[in-house]
Amino acid sequence: MSYKLFRGEFHLFYQGKTRQIGSEPDGDTIWFQPNNKKLLENFTPVGPDGRPRKARFNGSNVMVPLRFEGIDSLELHYQGTQQEDTLARAARDFMLKEAGFKLVTYSGAKLTVVKTATPHPIKGYILTRSIDPHGRIVSFVFAGTTNRPDGSDVFLDTTILKTSLNAKIAAAGHAYPLFYRDLPVDLRNQVLTSVKQARNASPKRGIWPKDTSTIGATVKDLAGLQKLVLWPKLFRRLSDYFRDPSKPTSLALFDTWLKAKPDDRDDELWIASIAAAQHLHNVVKVTGNKISLKYATEDLIIIPR
Repeated sequence: MSYKLFRGEFHLFYQGKTRQIGSEPDGDTIWFQPNNKKLLENFTPVGPDGRPRKARFNGSNVMVPLRFEGIDSLELHYQGTQQEDTLARAARDFMLKEAGFKLVTYSGAKLTVVKTATPHPIKGYILTRSIDPHGRIVSFVFAGTTNRPDGSDVFLDTTILKTSLNAKIAAAGHAYPLFYRDLPVDLRNQVLTSVKQARNASPKRGIWPKDTSTIGATVKDLAGLQKLVLWPKLFRRLSDYFRDPSKPTSLALFDTWLKAKPDDRDDELWIASIAAAQHLHNVVKVTGNKISLKYATEDLIIIPR
């Protein structure tokens, strides 16, 4: 599959007019400054809705947020909530170390905003063919340099993918698989191979010893949810649910809540093992205050909108 290559640098902060602006990276997001901004501005892939999408540059007007393709790390800051703190921070720290940052310090109430970083910035490049609805570049991310021309088309095979930060994060156990239907099968399987390296290791690595996605967990409120380790896509929906003032104080109506706004909440999924399309409410099982997924996370392939 052909991907577009962009050279650049990874940044964790920039100097604004009156103060330094720090980013809040987690295990699968980081700021990227392309060497040639115009190249990236001219990159306008068509989204599932048939409309071209453009990169969203941040306040510096030279950097864009990346979203790592094929993986989903624990949320460190989602709408004021987060997942299990120790593992979410471990994912972030591993990603930054693999990118090339030696020492990073943080500020803010929860110590998630980057204050300093050494060295800074770090050279890197990305391979991409899509932009998400929020303007983030969906990418396979690589530390270091490449001899390939900036803006060139590169055939991304499994050999190249194995050297990406995406694969390294998955192999270390710091991410769940997060597959979209437009990800080629061979690349999806290679990411899954990395995931299985962590999940099948003895002992299991990273998130996998504490994963509750399919075995289920009791969730009574938002505070309890934030202590759990489960598929981040489901966490985000549950976080929204528990913060919705119209919902009850239990999981009883989670199914109804999902179905009430199918375009925003009830994601459409392709279930690989049964070769059928279903919605998120179909793959979630709720019994009292216990919730679980009916299928393994790698079996759930999101049909993008």
